[in-house]
Amino acid sequence: MTDGVEFNPALLFTVIPQWRTQASQMRSAASSLGGAPTGGLPASAAGAAKTFLSMWENTTRKGSVAADVYADELESTGTSYQNIDAEIARRMDAMGAGAR
Repeated sequence: MTDGVEFNPALLFTVIPQWRTQASQMRSAASSLGGAPTGGLPASAAGAAKTFLSMWENTTRKGSVAADVYADELESTGTSYQNIDAEIARRMDAMGAGAR
């Protein structure tokens, strides 16, 4: 175990698409829940069913947004790490060239 942060850029190519897929699935679920029929239920249950479906639709929409935000943040963090690594490499090269 190390005390530092370990960054594996290859892992981003796996994790980010998974978060994007999750967001897409949540949006699809929200659409299905929002359009689910309640007409076959007795009148005494229809109101509760509509409330239930509406609440789950809202939850899945929020989940979709959260998954997209996680993917965006992973992309941003990955870009930052790559930029930092490139800058460190550039500076190390510059120091090595000057020492020759």
